[in-house]
Amino acid sequence: MTRGVRVIQWATGVTGMMSLRHVLSRPDLELVGVRVYDAEKAGVDAGTLCGLPEAGVLATTDRDAVIATDADVVLYMGKVEIDTPGCFAEVCELLASGKNVVATGSRFIHPRSLHESLAEGIEKACAAGGSSFLGLGLYPGFVGESLVPVLSRLSQRVSRINIREVLNYSTYASHDLIFNAMGFGHDPDDTTPLLSNTEYAAMAWIGSATVIAQALGLEIRGVEGYREVAVTPRPLSVAAGEIPAGTVGAMRFGVVVDCGETTLAVEHLTRMADDLAPDWPTEIGYQVTFEGEPNISINLVLGAQDQDHSEQGCLATAMHAINAIPAVVAAEPGLYDLSTIAPFVAHWTNRREVV
Repeated sequence: MTRGVRVIQWATGVTGMMSLRHVLSRPDLELVGVRVYDAEKAGVDAGTLCGLPEAGVLATTDRDAVIATDADVVLYMGKVEIDTPGCFAEVCELLASGKNVVATGSRFIHPRSLHESLAEGIEKACAAGGSSFLGLGLYPGFVGESLVPVLSRLSQRVSRINIREVLNYSTYASHDLIFNAMGFGHDPDDTTPLLSNTEYAAMAWIGSATVIAQALGLEIRGVEGYREVAVTPRPLSVAAGEIPAGTVGAMRFGVVVDCGETTLAVEHLTRMADDLAPDWPTEIGYQVTFEGEPNISINLVLGAQDQDHSEQGCLATAMHAINAIPAVVAAEPGLYDLSTIAPFVAHWTNRREVV
């Protein structure tokens, strides 16, 4: 019998837990390790951790033990937005140990656009371990990088391409992301949150814009980042915590990229209540518009009317990573992005139901 691809699940937050659950449902995938950060999860069976029957693999906080585990691929979902140097260092260790890595998080989408040294580190690790790396996600990591090149086939001329995410994050339970990184619940002038730094905020999208430019054969001539916030007039109780009145309750941030005759604009717009910042775009979903000949506009919505859009987005991110595994494992050693990796699709027939 042919064994399945041996998989390590690194991090079990919202998206990581969905990924873990699906890996356990796939007969073509064999879970061999689970890296957790919460001491209360350590020693818990992976199946029990995500509400499934026991899988015979215990979660651990011991990063070195996980790195030493023999595996074909790591689904890396660490908090790269909060600890970029630390997460890149861990990924390089995993690659150098001979394991391929599929990583989620905006700063993994195109490492070279952040700093040459990040890409060089990954390339050296891939060469040492004979392994491959791919960063992806949903937004960024799919909507612009995958949909824009396909839609461009329909165009004669394009002066501007807008890619935008509009969501309500009131049901998203990550305190670190919502408060510490994005800055909700803080004074509008507070410089403590990571994304209050406009340059740092722009780094979330420059990778996406670079991959799009590469796919379209465009040359990036200039990049300008921005961040705008709106306060809530009333206190809000959301999944991640309490947001006092007069603090940030909505925000939008992104980049505008000059590519000569074509401009790329990539932004994220989030509210903690639907009625905040009413002058901003309000249609929930992922929007791609081409200004040119012809004008093109699409709005992608994940989840039916009664489903939580943030939750469905996390599921889509997990599935994008899992469905990329065959392409990454088959690739020659090296650093890839969505404009250079071989095309891949879902493999639904490889799933078994587990209860």
